Amino acid sequence: MLTPQTHCGQCLSHPPAWHTLTAISAYLDPLPDLVHRFKYQGDFELALPFAKLLSEKIDTPAPVLLPVPLHWRRRLQRGFNQSAHLAWALQQRLGSQVVNHYLRRTRHTSPQQGLDRSARLKNLRGAFRLHGALPAEHVALVDDVVTTGETVSQLCRLLRRAGAQRVDIYCIARTKLP
Repeated sequence: MLTPQTHCGQCLSHPPAWHTLTAISAYLDPLPDLVHRFKYQGDFELALPFAKLLSEKIDTPAPVLLPVPLHWRRRLQRGFNQSAHLAWALQQRLGSQVVNHYLRRTRHTSPQQGLDRSARLKNLRGAFRLHGALPAEHVALVDDVVTTGETVSQLCRLLRRAGAQRVDIYCIARTKLP
């Protein structure tokens, strides 16, 4: 008798650094255009429908939401952190608290978009730090799109070393792994 699996073979043999990853869907139309508008054009009103759709998929919300940080130069250039806007919208739906300055990107890195997996790893090495005490044992990282998972994996490892018992990922979309 066949039994359905909740994890793929890759995840069973090499478990991810997080407990669960929740996404609205795969990175398929119309999400690429909508995410681009949200991320690069400051179309902030999209945070509310994204948060609604995402919150409907989250069974056990983390009490603390941690937006994936931008380096101060990129934030200055863009004018905002799209992950923080998504986290604030999710906070309203989940009853969680956003802790915006616990995670810090300490090194300016090249954009991850367009880099292969090994280049992403090298690009992110030593790019993040924690600031202060861990706000909760169960936290969720909030990001727009998870591609290879390297950014959130690095952050998960930092959070686990700081004492996090459970780290979830909440994102708008998840791309298909190569």
